[in-house]
Amino acid sequence: MYLARSFAQKSIGLMYRASIRENEGMLFCFPFDHKWKIWMLNMRFPIDTVWLDSSRRAVHIERDMKPCKGVLSCRSYEPAKRARYVLELKSGAAARLKLRLGDRIESITSACRAAQ
Repeated sequence: MYLARSFAQKSIGLMYRASIRENEGMLFCFPFDHKWKIWMLNMRFPIDTVWLDSSRRAVHIERDMKPCKGVLSCRSYEPAKRARYVLELKSGAAARLKLRLGDRIESITSACRAAQ
C-alpha cells in the first residue's frame, strides 16, 4: 500500500506509474471530511476508487476509471458524500473484494496513523 502523505504526493497520486499489482493501491489520508475529487490526468492504467468517511465506511465507489488524454478532456470524479479517506486500487479490485457502499475497512485508521 502506498500512502499519499504530503500535499505533493496527494496531488500526484498514482500518476506516471506504469502499473500497480493486484494487491497494491494508494491511500489518501485527509485531515477533515470533504468531497475530495480525483481525476485521471497522466494515468497509464484504469483504477477503482473508494471514498470512505471518518468511520471508514465506503460512501462512494467508482469502478474502472479510465485515464484521460488531456486536461480539457479530463473528468473529475467526486463522491456523493463527504469523505475523509480515498483509496485507489487496480481496476477490478473493488469487484474482486466485493466492496459495497457501507462496507467498513478497519485497517485505514492504523495506516493513516502510521503515516503521520
